[in-house]
Amino acid sequence: MEGSVLNAPPVHLVKLGCLLCLLSSCAISPLGESGGETPAPAVAGGPGPESQSREGRPGPIPDEAPADSMHNAPPPSLPSIGEQSIHSGLWRRIADGLQLQAHYDRPEVIEQARLYARRTDYFEQVGERARPFLHGIVEQIEQRGLPMEIALMPFVESGFNPNAVSPRAAAGPWQFMAGTGRSLGLRVDPWFDGRRDPVASTTAALDYLEIQRQRFADNWLLAFAAYNSGPANVSRLLRNLGETAADVDFWQLPLPAETQIHVPRILALASILDSGGKTRFSFPEIADEEPLARVRVGPGASIAIAAELAGLEPEALRRLNPGFRQWWTPPDGNPDFLHVPAEKAQTLRLALLEAPNIIQVRAKRYLIQPGDTLGGIARAMAVPVDVLRSHNGLRGDLIIAGDYLSIPGPGGDMALEPLAEPDSPRIYIVQAGDSLWAIARRNGLDVATLAGINAISPNALILPGQQLLLGPAPETR
Repeated sequence: MEGSVLNAPPVHLVKLGCLLCLLSSCAISPLGESGGETPAPAVAGGPGPESQSREGRPGPIPDEAPADSMHNAPPPSLPSIGEQSIHSGLWRRIADGLQLQAHYDRPEVIEQARLYARRTDYFEQVGERARPFLHGIVEQIEQRGLPMEIALMPFVESGFNPNAVSPRAAAGPWQFMAGTGRSLGLRVDPWFDGRRDPVASTTAALDYLEIQRQRFADNWLLAFAAYNSGPANVSRLLRNLGETAADVDFWQLPLPAETQIHVPRILALASILDSGGKTRFSFPEIADEEPLARVRVGPGASIAIAAELAGLEPEALRRLNPGFRQWWTPPDGNPDFLHVPAEKAQTLRLALLEAPNIIQVRAKRYLIQPGDTLGGIARAMAVPVDVLRSHNGLRGDLIIAGDYLSIPGPGGDMALEPLAEPDSPRIYIVQAGDSLWAIARRNGLDVATLAGINAISPNALILPGQQLLLGPAPETR
């Protein structure tokens, strides 16, 4: 959905601007595009992914052509300014909070903006995934007085997909490894994965970024680089060069190749938002108001029942609460609330007041029989074995006939399946240079079938980091 158009400038000013451009013979776009070729950022050696503290993967970016075609063909021109307004609603608030404009005209940033220009629907596509959570991120950034460029980091890290998982198991919109997430206070276990929760993980990401900002003398570009490649690697690089964080020229640092692209991508997206409020990029309208409300449901609460009481589809409510790994809140009540559309929150609260216990999941007791195994019981009860183990305080899979197991679940005829893992073999993460044809061939599919599974055109442009279904998700029992 396109944004609303701001009032157009007077006609005589438009004509005057055009005349000045013709006389100068040098029309410069707000993104810093020049008429000639823009050099790509230099690629220098550096510590590999093994030494990254966060160990995130390169985030999704616009389609990149193979290197030879990039050099043989002129780069696509940036979208011209003047087509539609992006300065409305939440996008305007983000644009107003940008602070790093001094770097937007760097050749490295302009090169990434050229790549984004191939997908003028990029903000609309990723913005729809961000819609429920972006306002909360903006609020947190403003409260801390941080640059609003940070709000665009999940766009680069994960395409704002809470279920994105890197090949190295970094997860969530901010792409945290499990150990790093736990060190920042996130719960990561079979019940709840705070890395996937956009609210909790944003708090952790901002804490992490502020630590790096302090470590690198308020140099935000170094903080971004440390987020991507690890603070120890950046510190080691500065020491080896005999530079200090306060005096170094960031753009001359021989950073790892991934980081040399990662930081300019963030700035390139910011430069598009800062382009005078006019662009051909398509932006979804996102109101500058919080779309979600917290509703306390207590420990062991059924997400499916909560959805029914709120008048929502279970899958819709689950998408708003991607941190929960099961269909119910943890038995220890951490967390014990759900994010619900603001307009549905009161409906759910009133329903819970009328029947406070209707939503609680009641555990069943199971008498272990001779020959039973923990895995067999888990399959029979449709409960993941790690949840069964955790719920009963078991360190391993040893169980004894005659003992009882507590089986978490709703009981009755409501069959709830465990949440499908996003890194399931049935899901493929698009890599740079991939095409639908190549992915289909490697997985024994034809292009039409692969496109149909993913509800896209066989000629669709796919992005690195994008997730493609390779077939119906397998049943988990």
